[in-house]
Amino acid sequence: GLTLALVYAVLETPLVYRQSNRIASMPSTPPVLVIGSTGNVGTATIRALSANGVATQAGVRDTTSVKATELDALDHITVVHADLGQPDTLAAALKDVRAVFIVSPGAEDMAKLVADGVAAVKAAGITTIVVVSVIDVPTGLFKVQFTELEGSVKTSGLDYTLLRLPMFFENQWSYLGSIKDESKIYSPNNPAKPMSLVAVADIGAASAVFLAAPAAHANKTYDLISDTVDFNAIVAGFTAAVGRKIEYVHIPYDVAIEGMVGDGVPRWQAVALVELFELVDSGNYNPVVTVGTSDLESIIGRTPTTFKAWVDSVAPAFMTE
Repeated sequence: GLTLALVYAVLETPLVYRQSNRIASMPSTPPVLVIGSTGNVGTATIRALSANGVATQAGVRDTTSVKATELDALDHITVVHADLGQPDTLAAALKDVRAVFIVSPGAEDMAKLVADGVAAVKAAGITTIVVVSVIDVPTGLFKVQFTELEGSVKTSGLDYTLLRLPMFFENQWSYLGSIKDESKIYSPNNPAKPMSLVAVADIGAASAVFLAAPAAHANKTYDLISDTVDFNAIVAGFTAAVGRKIEYVHIPYDVAIEGMVGDGVPRWQAVALVELFELVDSGNYNPVVTVGTSDLESIIGRTPTTFKAWVDSVAPAFMTE
């Protein structure tokens, strides 16, 4: 399959979670609220907060879903109904919380949904928000979406923390079928052009730090990078991890768009992703953010996950039967 997930997309795949340094939280401390708890970033954040003993309300659209039930079983976690698309669900979820994490949804009207969420937070008298964004994109739909999103956050009057993310290690799950069945990865990217990536578990660890002590990160924007690799390195990593040669197959941009649409990705998302890939290939979107200049290590207090470590951890799923 050619499904290439957005940096903020909800992937229906297992997460590899690594516990970060524990952060003490007194039982009497009011909880934090995470809106968008069942996606990759939300789930990783909830798990990190639970491990760190931070009282948390996990906001979900469907409180009866399997994922919601799994989250509700975690220590210090209470699942609540909170849907950015239904603002009237937010008031009850926002009652008596001290900070809110909005995991920006992968929707075409994402900027409006986040702005509505920010407005609800402000109306509830809460003064602290953490919001997912992307590492600055020079042009294209993502540029429009996230410029609007960050504008609504920065002008809200709230104490904010913006998490700017690149694409995920976990995007490689979209190649599961072609790696298992054909020992191939199909992509329109120039395989020699480097890309900054982040591990979802690292995002969760960082988000838990921000939510445990948000005042220390008020009105700051962080770029979170775990590793920087190109597709040659990705292919080499899978080759070593699964014990057989994996081949990179370059495909045209238009073929990639149609392949993603065929796999169920909305056309606007597929077009926006290919815009991003074209920027990477042109050299106009390889942010000068590298592992060395990323904010991640100083926040989570450990070396970020390497791509090799991530591939090794998931390799069994990519093995042939």
